[in-house]
Amino acid sequence: MYDINKLPDFYSVRDFEQIDYSFLGMDDKKCFCFFDNGFSSNIIEPNKRDIKFIWDGFILFVDKNVSLEDIKAGINLHDARLVALQRTNLFGEKSNGKMVREYIINSLESKGIPIQEMSDFRSVDGYPSKCDLWSTRDESVLIDAADVTGSGDAYYYKDATFNYEITFNVSHIPSFLYSHKGAIVLKGENSQAISRLVDNDENLRDYLAMLIGDDKVHSYIEGRDLTGTSISTLVGNLKR
Repeated sequence: MYDINKLPDFYSVRDFEQIDYSFLGMDDKKCFCFFDNGFSSNIIEPNKRDIKFIWDGFILFVDKNVSLEDIKAGINLHDARLVALQRTNLFGEKSNGKMVREYIINSLESKGIPIQEMSDFRSVDGYPSKCDLWSTRDESVLIDAADVTGSGDAYYYKDATFNYEITFNVSHIPSFLYSHKGAIVLKGENSQAISRLVDNDENLRDYLAMLIGDDKVHSYIEGRDLTGTSISTLVGNLKR
């Protein structure tokens, strides 16, 4: 098992635009493509809806001098990037089909990023949430998530934990076990986004709690009828 502080940053993508965003800054990297290695989050069951995310593959960007043997040995990947392919887009259509894979490979090749396709395989079942998803190490990602939803309400709940484990049955890389404690739920006019907070970043959690306010904590997950902070107000505060 990889130490939590050695795990790569996590991007979760549904469409071409998000894929393009997740590739920014990776031109000097190389990548390992695990297109068939699926994994899923635990189910959180608030009063209003179930929340579960399912991915059907991912890409791991690392420095060019990092080998597969280094990854197997547990090298620190904190500055690496994992881009996970969500099972469906916001319209319920499969978002990891042949056309998506071809788009990813062509995009990587056009950037001159070396590719190694991996044969690790895991099949996962179930129906994912139709919320969009971001994984937050700092407030800048939350701003991007807000752009997905547009105007609406924001709710913060601090005690619900999202877990997901990525295993490697062929390459025998130590498992990646992610655990996020707390989240911002952004409820837009036509869509919703969940931004999960990295468990070991207390400063970020405290900062977001201050922006949202104590009366909003648990309001979404418990189904209480509380008015949330508008997303536009939240983003404005984050950009100060």
